Amino acid sequence: MGVSNHERRNRAFWDADADDYQAAHAVELAPARAKAWGAWRIPEAELRVLGEVHNRDVLEFGCGGAQWSIALAREGARPVGLDQSRAQLQHARRLQHEAAIVFPLVCASGEAVPLHDATFDIVFCDHGAMSFCDPTVTVPEVGRLLRVGGLLAFSKTTALRYLTWNDKRDRDGRRLRSDYFG
Repeated sequence: MGVSNHERRNRAFWDADADDYQAAHAVELAPARAKAWGAWRIPEAELRVLGEVHNRDVLEFGCGGAQWSIALAREGARPVGLDQSRAQLQHARRLQHEAAIVFPLVCASGEAVPLHDATFDIVFCDHGAMSFCDPTVTVPEVGRLLRVGGLLAFSKTTALRYLTWNDKRDRDGRRLRSDYFG
């Protein structure tokens, strides 16, 4: 199976935008804050979506700079970071070096992961591949990668984010500001 048009466009976008994205989000993705879900950055410690990660094989599905994976490695997880953007993976390698933590990084689409079946206990995605790939392809692909009883956890942007947009602050907020149907 070849690379789809949307995969090609997404890779080109993220390769071009990686430096700006990492710079713009450096504070919210800093080590102390890396493990937080969604647009509202709700801490994993509060939600406990992933559960215990110590000694677990974990795939970050669309890892960008792999900030989550670095944080999970500090907790004893065995992460693998996957991203289709070579530029994002350059940031991941730099951040691994700065943290003195090394784990595999894979440059591939979430629609065709070049890893063995039943390799992971957890596959997770905070935006990433579940936002930019075809779910009719990625969900079965994750099912192939997970061990029996494994966990798929992901967040992605919803229309709700745009209903909370604060024009004065030029960002989303925590209060509804628009009518969904208006």
